[in-house]
Amino acid sequence: MSILARDRSTAQRLRDGDRVVVERFGPLHRGAPMLEWGSITKTVTAAIAARLAEAGELDLDAPVATLLPATLLPGAVTVRTLIEHRSGLPRVPAGMTDPLDPYAAFTTRRFDMEVVPALAALRREPKPAPEYSNLGYAVLTRALEELTGQSWWQLARSRVLEPLGVVDVAVDPPAERRPVVRAWSGAPRAQWTMHTGPFVGAGGLWGTFDALERYASAAMRHTGADAWAPGWQVAGTVRWHNGHVRDSGSFVAVDTASDRVVTVHTLGRFVGTADRVAQRLVRRHRSAA
Repeated sequence: MSILARDRSTAQRLRDGDRVVVERFGPLHRGAPMLEWGSITKTVTAAIAARLAEAGELDLDAPVATLLPATLLPGAVTVRTLIEHRSGLPRVPAGMTDPLDPYAAFTTRRFDMEVVPALAALRREPKPAPEYSNLGYAVLTRALEELTGQSWWQLARSRVLEPLGVVDVAVDPPAERRPVVRAWSGAPRAQWTMHTGPFVGAGGLWGTFDALERYASAAMRHTGADAWAPGWQVAGTVRWHNGHVRDSGSFVAVDTASDRVVTVHTLGRFVGTADRVAQRLVRRHRSAA
């Protein structure tokens, strides 16, 4: 829907270790605003599960129905299959009809009352390749909350973000810290509402551009090329993820072999623009790796 946005801005940085090779910030990205990370949030949710497993508090291969009995999902749907998009659940639940703010209606209460009991009927046998599912990560979010008795945001801060030294993040930042993207009429375009329900764990995290880069770098530090990177996409030695919500696009990649980090964020641009900017950065600076 970014064709309806008048304002456009891109922030990009390519870093090799401690050396910044390229850095450019568009007008809406200056002054360290809080930015929507979109689906990069999923890597935080996956990391929560991994940290709980490391602490002996969660079995990644446990059926989700043992944590959320009301789902009635078969035993083949485990925490691990939710993390890896292999659960057979669709991308989004039925009833997502508001094009301006599709996740707002799915508060935790409504999700538990209407979506959870319908999950078994929504599920299909998974295909060999992963099938991307925002719904799967919302279910994972509720499972982690039910297991621990804590909210996703409490878990994200205590189990993942603060231990990594990432603090300039939020799920509902104040208006004065949010960049304003305006429509052609001049009216500000509202962002999606994701922090009031379990879709927060699928795409509801906000943070500064520096916090996004710092998070990815710290999360991948000391990660070998063959190590499991829960929630991340893997291409050789590179771990990457992207995200897109109404008017924001994000992309971050870490090469675990060279300590190269590419971070891009866009406002008011088309879906996939952040990925394409990152690809151009890497092509132009291959020799600097």
